[in-house]
Amino acid sequence: MTTPVLELTNISKRFGEGEARVDALSAVSLRVVRGELVALIGPSGSGKSTLVSIAGALLTPSEGRLYLNGEDITDSPGQQRARLRLREIGFIFQGSNLISYLTGREQLLFIADLIGLPNGDARRQAYRLLDELGMARRADHYPEELSGGERQRIAIARALMNDPALILADEPTASLDSRRGRAVVELLAREVHERDKAAVLVTHDERLLDLCDRVVHIADGRLTGMPVGAGSAAM
Repeated sequence: MTTPVLELTNISKRFGEGEARVDALSAVSLRVVRGELVALIGPSGSGKSTLVSIAGALLTPSEGRLYLNGEDITDSPGQQRARLRLREIGFIFQGSNLISYLTGREQLLFIADLIGLPNGDARRQAYRLLDELGMARRADHYPEELSGGERQRIAIARALMNDPALILADEPTASLDSRRGRAVVELLAREVHERDKAAVLVTHDERLLDLCDRVVHIADGRLTGMPVGAGSAAM
């Protein structure tokens, strides 16, 4: 049996108490293995962002267990969770969230510095990623000089700079037109498959689902369909 990179087991998340209580997630279970891009789709307020925040060790569940590479990290202290996020998880958000005063190349080198990657290795890694994502010629431009699609390519490269086991992409195409949005997800899918990463893509755009290996629907904080896995790879 393949050990999932990400495993959520009976995860629930509540906010508030009494009449103000909101059940954002209810008994959610999900496994994602290497080489798999899973789309998470559902209406606004369905719990998508909460699920991704828990998967990324940004939020602690009210109930249930969270595993990363087979290790239970549910109750890990804050510092340990921060180290896990830095070294094991790559985040891509709706906005590229690039640092305005850093060039594309410098965005990646900043991550390398945070994880302690030697300078020579960092530069080689940054060049390889930028080249693979078609951004080598734009690497010395600042975010304001790049198109939305180019900024998201830099964001994908930055998310891969720490060689994470898990990539979490929360609506990364929401601010792009359909052509650029599809190009970004095509790049993400290619990186997942070629680098044997596990990834969750939150999206509203059903036109992108054919690029994903599996689609999971969420509504009212519950997963529908086959959330735990389809086929032997996710069992």
